[in-house]
Amino acid sequence: MECEILGARVPSSLKGQSEMMEHILMVVFIVAAILALILFLTWWNVQQLNMEASRNRQDRILDLAQHMMGDYLLVNENYMLDDAKLTSVNAVSGCEKLERLFGTDWYARVRALDMEDEIPCTWNNYPDCNSWTICSYPEERRNVLVQKFPANVYRKVSDKVALAVLEVGVYS
Repeated sequence: MECEILGARVPSSLKGQSEMMEHILMVVFIVAAILALILFLTWWNVQQLNMEASRNRQDRILDLAQHMMGDYLLVNENYMLDDAKLTSVNAVSGCEKLERLFGTDWYARVRALDMEDEIPCTWNNYPDCNSWTICSYPEERRNVLVQKFPANVYRKVSDKVALAVLEVGVYS
């Protein structure tokens, strides 16, 4: 049996084969489009999750800084970081008690800017120091988000206020 297409006679078996090829190509294109859409939506979802995780970490840093600048363990009655309290928290209580209050996987550093060199504070060199590390940062951690805030440190012995930098970091 023959079929006439544009004035030419074509056997019907070739016409059926070409229609099948058209259908196969159409199915391949539809499947490729669906796969591309699935891949795009998956990529989009992963990007949204990464942005949400970053936002959550940033919010945690802000909460930690806010609590540290208002917590009675670290500040005096004028809401200034107290160097004696920072030294005692740094030397005596360590990180375990603070992790119960603020959670894990964070660190904080306070550096008063009233001395040129950075001198870590201990019981032995207090008040001739200007740097306190609370819950030190483990060096093997790579994924860390850090924020620095201006702060005031009350120098109890000299009865003065020094400008300081509070660095809060969250790692995973």
